[in-house]
Amino acid sequence: MRFKNISNVSNIDLRSEDEFKKGSIPLSINIPILTNEQFKQVGIEYKKNGSDSAVLLGHSLVKGESKKKLIRSWAKHIKENPGSLVYCFRGGMRSEIAVKWLDNHGVKVDKLIGGYKNFRSDIANQHLNINNYKEEWLILGGLTGSGKTEFLNTFNESIDLEGIANHRGSAFGGKDDGQPSQANFENILTLNYLNHNHNYLILEDESRTIGRTGLPGLWYEKMQTSKLIILEVENDIRAENIYDEYIYDEIKSGLSEEALLNKYLGSLKNISRRLGNEVYNKIKDLMENAFFKNDKELHKEWITMILLNYYDKMYNYKLNLRKDFIVYRGSIELCREYINSKL
Repeated sequence: MRFKNISNVSNIDLRSEDEFKKGSIPLSINIPILTNEQFKQVGIEYKKNGSDSAVLLGHSLVKGESKKKLIRSWAKHIKENPGSLVYCFRGGMRSEIAVKWLDNHGVKVDKLIGGYKNFRSDIANQHLNINNYKEEWLILGGLTGSGKTEFLNTFNESIDLEGIANHRGSAFGGKDDGQPSQANFENILTLNYLNHNHNYLILEDESRTIGRTGLPGLWYEKMQTSKLIILEVENDIRAENIYDEYIYDEIKSGLSEEALLNKYLGSLKNISRRLGNEVYNKIKDLMENAFFKNDKELHKEWITMILLNYYDKMYNYKLNLRKDFIVYRGSIELCREYINSKL
């Protein structure tokens, strides 16, 4: 892939803020040549009166002190990030103008040929051929709360899909700082994979979607037919792990107990139909009581009920469909020894 190493430096994305939010090259900084509103104005002018008129309008919008400030910002970033490029959507007018303005101020920089559109095209093409996934993949499975993510991240051969998605991969797994756009998820995932220099790739077993981000189709298919290693962890330890991550750590980070309770009550409501009214109401009462009393054991009780009545049923059903791919089951340490014997 031509863009394999492009994210090793922080490039300058010249597009508007809204364009940048939808997707960008990893590590890029957004220093737009036109603001959102200016970009809309220029776009309307282009449709009405053509390219030359749109360019004239753009130059009239960015001039004087605002232009000087913009060039200073670009120049400072280029000096601090040697080898960085500038890019817009197609590598056209905005990139050419930025390169010319910088050159007039004694700053040399190259534009990204084809711009972000070309980059995204290469990212998409990477996932159209299963043969692009050359390494042998090991998929780390296990019931919710088994500590898979923490275990996964002890291996240099791993890619943390949940980390990239900024989501813990469950109905209760959303994080307050949100998720990347689908395009950014794919961009980061693909470049991580292309720069993965090991014979094995270790991934956590995931659904096709992680929160609201989705795995590329062939990537997910490869995961479903790769060797599967199952962590076996006792229920009490699983409940303890979830309490630590979902309750203790969240409150320690500054989230109020009231806000956390409301968040989890909302998540619980989303799965109420699968639980049935009786189980749902019992878990809801336990959850509210646990937060009211700040009682760890009560928290572990409602957590265990959700595990047994929701997560375990779903995971065991899906796991049974892939039982022929299971190559090892065992405790965390035994699984570690097994994986190390294969690397």
